Amino acid sequence: MRRICTAAVLLVLVLALSAASAQSTNVHDLAALEAFFDGIFAVQLAGNKVPGAEVVVVSDGQILFSKGYGYADLENKVPMVPGITLHRPGSNSKLVIWTAVMQLVEQGKLDLYTDINTYLDFSIPSDTISRKDVPPITLHHLMTHTAGFEDEVAMVFVSRPELLKPFGQYLKEHLPARVFTPGSVMAYSNYGAGLAAYIVELVSGQPFAEYAQEHILTPLGMDSASFDQEFSPSLAQRLSKGYRYEAGRFVAGDMEYVQNYPAGGLIASSHDMARLIMSLLSLGELPPAAEPAEELEEGQEQEGESMARLLTEETARKMQTQQFAGHPQIPGMTYGLIESEYNGYRVLGHGGATLLFSTGLYFLPEENIGIYVVYNSPGQSELHSSLMAAFMDRYFPSEAAGQEPRPITQGTEANYTGVYHSSRSNFTGIESVLRVLQPLTVTVDAEGYLVLSAYGETRRFGEISPGLFQELNGAGKVAFSFQDGKAERIVMPGPSTWLRTPWQQSPGFLIPLTCAAVLFMLGTIVGWIKGLFRTRPRRSSFFLPKAVALVFILLFITIVVMWGELLAATHPAYDIPLLVLEPSSTLKAVLLLTKILMGLGTLMLVTAVYVIVAKKGTVWQRIHYALLTLSALSVNLILWQLNLW
Repeated sequence: MRRICTAAVLLVLVLALSAASAQSTNVHDLAALEAFFDGIFAVQLAGNKVPGAEVVVVSDGQILFSKGYGYADLENKVPMVPGITLHRPGSNSKLVIWTAVMQLVEQGKLDLYTDINTYLDFSIPSDTISRKDVPPITLHHLMTHTAGFEDEVAMVFVSRPELLKPFGQYLKEHLPARVFTPGSVMAYSNYGAGLAAYIVELVSGQPFAEYAQEHILTPLGMDSASFDQEFSPSLAQRLSKGYRYEAGRFVAGDMEYVQNYPAGGLIASSHDMARLIMSLLSLGELPPAAEPAEELEEGQEQEGESMARLLTEETARKMQTQQFAGHPQIPGMTYGLIESEYNGYRVLGHGGATLLFSTGLYFLPEENIGIYVVYNSPGQSELHSSLMAAFMDRYFPSEAAGQEPRPITQGTEANYTGVYHSSRSNFTGIESVLRVLQPLTVTVDAEGYLVLSAYGETRRFGEISPGLFQELNGAGKVAFSFQDGKAERIVMPGPSTWLRTPWQQSPGFLIPLTCAAVLFMLGTIVGWIKGLFRTRPRRSSFFLPKAVALVFILLFITIVVMWGELLAATHPAYDIPLLVLEPSSTLKAVLLLTKILMGLGTLMLVTAVYVIVAKKGTVWQRIHYALLTLSALSVNLILWQLNLW
C-alpha cells in the first residue's frame, strides 16, 4: 500500500506537470507551489485514510508557504489551520534537547567528550551485557545515537496521567542494557535523548521543560509550544485529534501522555516548528519576531527579541556537521540531525512519530529552504518521505547521472543472504521477540541483484562500488560491511544499522522449532486422552514421568493463553497492547509462571535420564518420553532466547 501511494503521488505530479507545462519550477512561485502540494495531499489523505495534514515551507528567514488540508476534528469539522492547530511533533522534540546541550557546551558547563556519569546523579554501568568493559558514554555518543543502549518501547508513553513518574525516577528505573561499544554502531535511542535532557536539568538547575521554555522556545517565538504534560484549556482546545482507520471508520484519540517527554512530548503548531527550522537555517540566529496573533494566550507577552542568537554560528555549524557515519558513502548523523541525500543535495532533518501523529522536518542548509509536514494519523513516515522526494524531484532535480547498479559477482550470493535485525532492538527483555517478528531478509534474485525485504516492503539493489549498493528504481543506498568475507552489517542512511542474526535466533530456526515442539506436545495430550479409554492394563511405573510432563504441558498452555489475553487487551484509541502503556500484574504473573516452566523442563530432563538409565516402562515409552523432553527443552530454549522468562 505504501509503495502504491508513493507511485500515485508521483503520478499525480507528472500529470500536473504535463497538463500545465508552463507551471514554474521556482519554489518562490507560490501559486505553482500550492498546486503542487494540493495534488499530493489530495492523493495522500484519501489513499491512506488520513483526516488532516499541514505543510509549511520556509526560506530566507520567513514562512514562504503554509496550508492545512482536511480536519483536525472530524466530528465538529474543525479544519487544520497552520499556526493555530496544535499537534505532537514526536521525535522532532529532540531537536530542542540537542540545542539545549549545545547551549551549555558553549557556556563551558558541559563537555561533549566527558563521561556522562560525571553529570548524572546515578551511574551508568561500565560493561555491556557480554561483560565486556567498554569506554564510557559521552554526550557525543548520545547526540549521534552511538551510545550502545538497547531499545525499550514500554512506558515511553503511558495510558493515564496518574502513571507519569518524575522524569529522573523514570530514567533510573528504566535504564536499558548496554549492548554495543560506544561509538561503534548507530542505534536510535529515545532513552539516550532523555538522558541528555536530564543532564541539562542537573547542570542548569531547571526542569527540562522550564529550561526549554526559557532558553529556546520563547526566544524563538514558538509561542504555542510547550513540554508541559498538563497545559492550559486554551491550548488544549487547539490540539488536533489523532486518528487511526479501522473497520471502515476513524477512531479518534485526544491526549497522549509521554513519560520520556523531552524525547517526544512537545506540543506545537506547524508555524512554531517552522521557526525552529529558520533558526537552524540561519545557524543559530533568531528568526524575525512573529506577528502578534491569536496564537498568544491572554496576558502572554512576546519575549526573546533582545536575544540575538540561540547559538553562536560556530556552534551551530558544528551541530550541523557530520559527526558519525557507518560508511563514508552513506549519510549519517550530525549532532542530533539525521543526514539524507536527495538528487545529490544534502538534506538534514528528523522524523517524528507518536501514537497519534506523524511528522517530518527537512531542510537544505546550502539552499536555505526547509519543509515541515504533519499528519494527524500514526505510522505515516512513508508519506512525508515520499512528499519530500517529490518536492526534491520537482524543485531540486538531479543534475548528475548516477552510476549504473550492477549485479553482484556470481558465486558470492551466500556472502550476503540471510536474516538481519535492527540495532535498534531489545536484547535483554521480553521485547526481544520483536527481533523475530520484524526481520530484514536478504536474498539474491535470478538476475543477481540483492532483494531486501522488511516491514512488508521489498526493494532491489545493485552494486555501484565494493560493498556499496544503489536501489534499482529508487534513490536509496545501503552499504555492507564484512567479516571473514561474509556480510555482518548493513548500514543505511541516518541512525539505521542492521546486524546479521545468529542462526539460533533467526525466525527460520525458532518458528519451525516452536511449531514442531507444540505439535508434538499436543499430539501427546491427544494420545494420552485416548489412552484413558483403553482397557489394556497400564504400567504404573511410568505414572510419575507422565505427571511431570502433563504439568509442563498444561502450564505451557496456560502461559500461552495468558499471553494471548495480554496482547488482546488493547488501548481503544491507540490499538496497541495495554502492557506497553501501563504496569501489568498479569505480565508479572506470566513471567513467574514461565520461570516455573523452565524449572519443570529441567525436572523433565532429569526424569528422562532416570527413565532411560533405569529402563522404566517400555522401549516405546522411553523413546516417546525422550522426544517429549526434547520438545519441552525446545520451548524453554525459545523462551530463553527471547527473554520471555
